[in-house]
Amino acid sequence: MTLCRIILLALLVFIQSSALRAVDLAAFAGTCHNVTGNADGHLKLVFTEEGAKLGGFVSVSGWLGGGGNITGTRSGTNFRFTTTDRTGLIIEWQGDFHNGKLSGEYFINAHAGLPRQVGEWSVTPEGGWKADEPYDANVTLSLLKLILETRFNDPVTQSDGSSISGAQNVFKSIHPAGAGISIWVESVDVDWKTDTQSRRLEDIHKFRLNYILYWQGILKPTGTTKLRLAYNTKIDSVTSVEIIESTGTTNKDVNGVLFDAGAFLGKAAVNSLLRGN
Repeated sequence: MTLCRIILLALLVFIQSSALRAVDLAAFAGTCHNVTGNADGHLKLVFTEEGAKLGGFVSVSGWLGGGGNITGTRSGTNFRFTTTDRTGLIIEWQGDFHNGKLSGEYFINAHAGLPRQVGEWSVTPEGGWKADEPYDANVTLSLLKLILETRFNDPVTQSDGSSISGAQNVFKSIHPAGAGISIWVESVDVDWKTDTQSRRLEDIHKFRLNYILYWQGILKPTGTTKLRLAYNTKIDSVTSVEIIESTGTTNKDVNGVLFDAGAFLGKAAVNSLLRGN
């Protein structure tokens, strides 16, 4: 089990038992821009708040990477927190909530041979939940997108024991040459189980996921490939995966695009992800 998976499962257990501790939750999504490297990325945040203390998780995708577990504080509309990803990359975030938007700056100290970097970020609310209120469907969808995006980008162990990024694992199943940078989960559409009015992760019957692979190629320096995946939790199966569009050349036989969808979204994985077991 990877560190990110452990963190996510711990986050899910923490969130779903948070009513016992009067913890509030808020989900945000938006963009970030690395000023030093002149590169753009997507940003997903889920905050848990207990008093002035912030917890939660951040996912950074697109042409950027990073994120991880949140440790920080909030004072009024002012947010200060740090994240640490699976490579040990630490990002310091600061921002203010104003006019319906949470935005600010981030700072990355020199790491793994890279210089100090600075950037800007901006997100808007997707949903919120108070400990004494019914669970909000928008928060559940935000959690699902965050979980799947992080799972997509988790390292994958090869048959020879070596490890590659999740984005590279998807890329090599679709494209003949190049490198996958990251995967951004764009949107998710859900069918809920009909025997409950609850809207938690375990109440999802089916979901359809639109996601975009960001990559670097040989003939084409940069590109994107949009894919769609469908999953049925009652039969524990990926029911379809298709390439919607790509700016590059794809392999003639893309049946392998089911790649490890069945592996990373197999029965045990989905049961863990959706039920927090």
